Amino acid sequence: MDHHTHPVGEPLMAVELKNNIIIHWRAHGVPSRFHKMFIANLHYISNDIDEIAGGPHAVVVFTYCAHLVFQPITFYVFEVAKIRQSVVALLSRSPDTTVIIKSGNTAGPKDIFISDWHIMQLNTVMREMFSGIDGVIFLDVWQMTSCHYLLENMHPEPVIIANEVDMFLSYVCPS
Repeated sequence: MDHHTHPVGEPLMAVELKNNIIIHWRAHGVPSRFHKMFIANLHYISNDIDEIAGGPHAVVVFTYCAHLVFQPITFYVFEVAKIRQSVVALLSRSPDTTVIIKSGNTAGPKDIFISDWHIMQLNTVMREMFSGIDGVIFLDVWQMTSCHYLLENMHPEPVIIANEVDMFLSYVCPS
């Protein structure tokens, strides 16, 4: 649906009527690396999860890595702890909700500011923070981006994205 917003960073929505599917997409709040965004469109993932009713037909999917590579690991741990608290609350009020967390991709061109080592640490923190919580699936796509014949890129090529979507769909609708 056209919300008449800029496609980068603004909330987006897709509707598929045949199967009654609605997808809401939103960028995470600060720190952000988008060029320009309205402050009203900056939401924290934990706050958005707190507003979700959940249920057997609800799927919450998020990834929280790429724009955090410029922050210290302590900041990331603090932010992920808030998200974890919101996910636990969501699953306690609606245990039939599916929560999927997508890992970060490899960085692509490396420099002094971005490295696969730091991204791997962020992935490890996310995996450990959510381990043991029933209803949470960790979608590990690290190998899809690190071992593919295409060049590594934080924003992977369509063939890798298609593989990631196929993996995601195998958890959401396996039949």
